[in-house]
Amino acid sequence: MIGNRRGRRSRKLLKWISRYSGYWHLICTPGDEHMNMVTARNIIKCLAKHGLYEIIFVFLSVHREEAFVKNMLSYVSLDLMLKEIQHNGMDGILRMLDEHLR
Repeated sequence: MIGNRRGRRSRKLLKWISRYSGYWHLICTPGDEHMNMVTARNIIKCLAKHGLYEIIFVFLSVHREEAFVKNMLSYVSLDLMLKEIQHNGMDGILRMLDEHLR
C-alpha cells in the first residue's frame, strides 16, 4: 500500500517536471538570473495547484539567499508571531524563542 502511494506521488512529480521543465530548472538552480518575485509566486501557485506542497519548501530552501525570499519569510514569521501572541500571549513566543535558541 505504501509503495503504491509513493509510486503515484513519484509519477505525479515526474509528470509535473515533464510539463513544467522550465519551472523545475528554476526550482533547482539557485541564483538563476531569471528568478524573481513574480516567477517565484507563479512557481509556488503552480506547485500548490498540483498538490506538490513539499516541493514548495524545497524551492524556498534552494532560493533562501534571494532577497525576496528572505523578506517573505521574515514577514511570514512576523505574522505567525502576531497570531501566537493573540492566541497564547507573550508566553507562547518566549517558549518558542527558548526552544529554537537551544
